Amino acid sequence: MLEQDLRGFTCPQQFIQFKLALREAVKTEQAIKFTFLAHQSTRDIERFLQKNHYLYQLEQQHGLLIVELNRV
Repeated sequence: MLEQDLRGFTCPQQFIQFKLALREAVKTEQAIKFTFLAHQSTRDIERFLQKNHYLYQLEQQHGLLIVELNRV
């Protein structure tokens, strides 16, 4: 599983870093775990994942987002 720390970024750079890391995960066919600050909004990221039919688990309280490579 790949990991990407998004805690040091704010929008829009956070979303850009998310997409770059997700692209790498797809290319290497691995799931990816994103770490972010619990108070950061993940609304745009969640919308992108839903629109593109990715399976994901969000633990907002712990600042974790795990994206499975398998799409729905």
